[in-house]
Amino acid sequence: ILKASSSHGLPWYSWLMAFLAVATAFAGLLFLTACMKRYDATYSSAMFVGSFVVSASIMSAIHYDTFLHLYTIWNILLYPTGLIVLMTGVWILVVVVVDKERHNNNTASHHHEQYSSLQQSANMQLLDPNEYQHAAEEARSLT
Repeated sequence: ILKASSSHGLPWYSWLMAFLAVATAFAGLLFLTACMKRYDATYSSAMFVGSFVVSASIMSAIHYDTFLHLYTIWNILLYPTGLIVLMTGVWILVVVVVDKERHNNNTASHHHEQYSSLQQSANMQLLDPNEYQHAAEEARSLT
């Protein structure tokens, strides 16, 4: 039996595993930062935490046999229930963000249509300088 204080040192792949652990964590932060720049921070952080907890639960179930160590009925019921509650919360955030984006897209297209019709009417008519200035200010307020 090999003792922990063996003089053999670390296995050859220890440095590789340490490097990959650091690289994976850093890449995750880069993805989170890019996601937070593109989407709402509440949505991004919830997705990050939700995916982290679910993937950690799956990995612990595989590596540590988590489900074999749930001895009481409370543990058997509450562990999966906690994961389901977490994923339900993430799903609710997704639905809210998608609805918000749809609303913003519809509002933006409505403003674009108003601006286009105003621009067309300004091009069709010869406006005196005061009317032109008023039309330009109204167009700026729409964008």
